[in-house]
Amino acid sequence: MIEAFIKAALRAPVRQLRKVRRHAAAARLRDHEHATLRAIGAALIESLSDADSDAERSAIAEIEERRSALLASDRQIAFIDFGAGSPDSNRSEAEMQLGVNSTELVSKLCLASKPRFWAHILFKLIRNLQPTSCIELGSCVGISAAYISAALDLNGDGRLLTLEGAPEIAEIAQQTLAGQASNRASVVVGPFQETFEGALSDLGSVDFFFNDGHHDHDAVLGYFEQALPHLGDEAVVVIDDIRWSGGMLRAWRAIEDHGRVAATIDLGPIGISVLSAQPCAKQKFTIRL
Repeated sequence: MIEAFIKAALRAPVRQLRKVRRHAAAARLRDHEHATLRAIGAALIESLSDADSDAERSAIAEIEERRSALLASDRQIAFIDFGAGSPDSNRSEAEMQLGVNSTELVSKLCLASKPRFWAHILFKLIRNLQPTSCIELGSCVGISAAYISAALDLNGDGRLLTLEGAPEIAEIAQQTLAGQASNRASVVVGPFQETFEGALSDLGSVDFFFNDGHHDHDAVLGYFEQALPHLGDEAVVVIDDIRWSGGMLRAWRAIEDHGRVAATIDLGPIGISVLSAQPCAKQKFTIRL
């Protein structure tokens, strides 16, 4: 009982210490000589501090209302899942290409969306990086796309193409985005292997690539390599769920060591990489959020 009391008493100071360390690490990024790393550091500090303007709070509140409605939905849909399933599904490459027939509640699909904390970080990254062309693999029900789109709208510039394999889920994402005042985001429907190259070509030079789609080692590396010719000189690539499985972590490690990657920020579940057009000394940062 005494041990439990001591542990409980220490929780608050430990949480506070971790918070101080996270802010200090983000501040080092914010003060970095590299402009892109400075923008990422500023985004992290603003997100951790909940430093939102009135316009930002209003935009976020609208998206979270949509999330709440989806979480309350009792609708069930049938769709073809082209992804890796769960970490222990062990789907073959052929199964993932052909897709697996699935049935799921909309509310459960929504649970797979980025939680508010991480969606807010995406939002702040877009606000600070000011990209004009963005692409997302894995629309799901459109929550993260809505955050990116809202940030672009507040920036006053930019376009997002978000890709979803299942038409039934893509329709929900389209409805989510249709609820926004702007039309900065479009949903591209179909298996990634059929739509990704066309979407990249449509955007031209891509500034921001968020991969929250196919959670598979070979797929993550394959889509990264496929995107490289279309990515801007200092594009930012965000990989979600880098610790979702051993294969995903190996894919992230390979991206960290890639020749085009100048810097990486490991946030725990999410990895951020910054590209460079010229060879340079590689920098790796770890800020566990």
